[in-house]
Amino acid sequence: MNAVKTEMESAANERTRLVALKSYDILDTPSEEVFDEFARLAASIVGTPIALISLVDGNRQWFKAKVGLALSETPRDVAFCAHAIGSADIFVIPDALKDERFVHNPLVTDGPKLRFYAGALQILSRHVMAQLDLRRQLTDFTRGDVSRQKAITALRRAVDANQFVLHYQPKVDMRTGYIVGLEALIRWNQPEQGLILPASFIPLLEESGLILEVGTWVLHQAMTDYRDWIEKGLNVPSIAVNVSPHQLLHPDFIAELEDALSPQSERRAPLDIEITEGVLLEKTEEVIDKLHWIRSMGVQVAIDDFGTGYSSLRYLAHLPIDTLKIDRSFVTAMTEDADDMAIVSSIIALAHGLDLNVVAEGVDTEEQRKLLRLLRCDQMQGFLCGAAVAKDELEEILKAQSDIATQRSLQRLDPVKNEFDERRLVRRELKTSK
Repeated sequence: MNAVKTEMESAANERTRLVALKSYDILDTPSEEVFDEFARLAASIVGTPIALISLVDGNRQWFKAKVGLALSETPRDVAFCAHAIGSADIFVIPDALKDERFVHNPLVTDGPKLRFYAGALQILSRHVMAQLDLRRQLTDFTRGDVSRQKAITALRRAVDANQFVLHYQPKVDMRTGYIVGLEALIRWNQPEQGLILPASFIPLLEESGLILEVGTWVLHQAMTDYRDWIEKGLNVPSIAVNVSPHQLLHPDFIAELEDALSPQSERRAPLDIEITEGVLLEKTEEVIDKLHWIRSMGVQVAIDDFGTGYSSLRYLAHLPIDTLKIDRSFVTAMTEDADDMAIVSSIIALAHGLDLNVVAEGVDTEEQRKLLRLLRCDQMQGFLCGAAVAKDELEEILKAQSDIATQRSLQRLDPVKNEFDERRLVRRELKTSK
């Protein structure tokens, strides 16, 4: 009875061990220097020509690291370690040829023709296990749950399969009602689900590092679309592209931006970039230097979702920026809440005091438009003046606006507005250079 109980406990322990082994996700992985070093150290300490770091699963003994051996695995039923893991003491085989359990082990019959076997040094075994535990913790931390990992894998495939597209949302002048800017907004055209909005996948792009590759594509695609419209004789306003902190702080961002803007034609492709307040909270001086460089290229800079971060007003007064975009949460609530109305009014006054342009996001109702017009907001963006649409659809909108009055309303084509902007830009440059 005791023997049966012992056998059942042994089987249960083995199942637990196999589950634990699988959780390390290490079987059949490439060699790694840290484990190779353990194997070399074991061989040096003991003075043997062969040393192995072995893992035993349900069918085999597999060698994660090895010294003096070409073989990668042996069958479990004749494996030394398969018996060693059931022994409480250090497992020693004086002569494998005289032990029926191992006479058919390929390490004994072929290649190295092992005769003597001894389990690993205990201290090295503990170090190996500590390394495995560390690997598992790092894997759990970086990989997360299965569904999240699958989503990242799907995004990688989407990048390779060119499944991302750009839609464009108009920015409208509050005084004239004409389109004076466009914002390029990415969509994932997933074959099975259709268009997926960026809120569902941008965080994963940033977390996985794919945002750098996708962000570069957005810059180039926006400029490609711009040039295509110009070739068709359309009057195209500036295109704003959202730039993540990862992109802006990357050493190659300036070069990528220059590449997207070239080749230059008779009129350089107008491009704005939009960054969030959060990017200003770290590496502030580095960010400011980059923004100066970007604006020297003729690219305007906007602070997106303004009011939701923690920007220092002292820094704001000296930042090389051109536009503040009021976050939609304030615009949505300002018709119902006096505090939000006060915030919107204060942001507009602050921006104008700093000679900055102001864009209100999320303008969806006529009441919001009228209030913003009274508060002297410069531009608006939202469903009231147009949702984000595909390139072809926007092209038709631009064609409908291609008359003389419309051309004069465009920011870079209106002489009166250009004169005002140039005066404001000079004042900004004088302040930011102090």
